[in-house]
Amino acid sequence: MPAITSVGLNVIGSQETDNLDSSDPNFPAMNKKDIRNACIEQGGFETAALNDTLYLHYKGYTKIENLDEYVGLKALWLDSNGLQEIGNLNHQCNLRCLFLQRNLFTHIQGLDGLVNLVQLDLSENMIQSIDSLSCLPKLSSLNISKNLLSSSKSITHLSECKTLANVDFSHNKLEGESVLDVLSLMKSLLSINIVGNPVVNNVSNFRKRCIGGMKLLRYLDKPIFEDERVTVEAWVGGGREAELEMKKKLHEQKLEEGKKKTKEFRAW
Repeated sequence: MPAITSVGLNVIGSQETDNLDSSDPNFPAMNKKDIRNACIEQGGFETAALNDTLYLHYKGYTKIENLDEYVGLKALWLDSNGLQEIGNLNHQCNLRCLFLQRNLFTHIQGLDGLVNLVQLDLSENMIQSIDSLSCLPKLSSLNISKNLLSSSKSITHLSECKTLANVDFSHNKLEGESVLDVLSLMKSLLSINIVGNPVVNNVSNFRKRCIGGMKLLRYLDKPIFEDERVTVEAWVGGGREAELEMKKKLHEQKLEEGKKKTKEFRAW
């Protein structure tokens, strides 16, 4: 794209210059006019405060700005842009869902004030460490997949997020026994996706140790059914022999239940 000179800017109409970021004329700016047009195209309202959803994805934006009037937003899509920093969102106190995947973030910041945020998607960025999420008192679901997390230190902060129930760590670079220690500190977790990380294959009995150490966990890359939990708890208490004994006991119970149901059906 040819450079835009000061002479050229005098010729370009106001509609076109409104789309230019003063810091980099090669990329569009998140200006008020384009945001308003996006609302209208999506069936929303011209009056900013009346909109509760806003789609600003695939726009090529490099900076978050001019959203101050959109105080009624509950869901905001800013994914698939060229954003490098999270900012100018502190006024979004009603926001519940924020989608920031597929951008250029290297760290987490600028989320203070999002006191009602429940779901946050930061997947497919370049984040090396999780920070600044404990300021979100209602955060329940976090997608941090396909980033650059590599050690227990990079995820330790999540132990401070007391309401977190679902986390997607998939396809990072997490490894080491200490990752298990951090996960066990996350007492409210119900679901974890962690497939595609070295820790899953390189730490012995990883799945069993996660299930045994996290009593509320119901999903770990696949569902955790009651039979599996019972056998894992037997393994934790008495090793491999106790685990096999419990599996045998459960199998016999199922056979008895099957015979009982067959007998009841025949009687009927």
